[in-house]
Amino acid sequence: MNNWKDIFKNNSAISNEELLKYLHKDIPEDEMHAIEQKMAASDFENDAIEGLAHFKNKENILATTNIINQQLKKQIAKSNKRKKKHKIEDQQWIIATIMIILLFSIAGYFLIHFNR
Repeated sequence: MNNWKDIFKNNSAISNEELLKYLHKDIPEDEMHAIEQKMAASDFENDAIEGLAHFKNKENILATTNIINQQLKKQIAKSNKRKKKHKIEDQQWIIATIMIILLFSIAGYFLIHFNR
């Protein structure tokens, strides 16, 4: 995965169908060996298979992953809204206030030190 922002894109070498077939053992021995080789190349996919293997009811895997993906998308959207809300470029009045305070401070400094 080259770009961490593209986590929802299917860049995986193993497709969801292959994962499910592997878990159900519904594939020939040569395909199972090929999937195991792909898993060995990626720690993430290996961990995914391990986690999916712990499901008691294998039929609920797709529904559960869809729910998790929806919740993750909601959290990311909420986080992005919060980040956009607090951007400094959107709050020009704060920048203007800081600039005015700095100008008054500099002017006060010059008035105090050069009026002696």
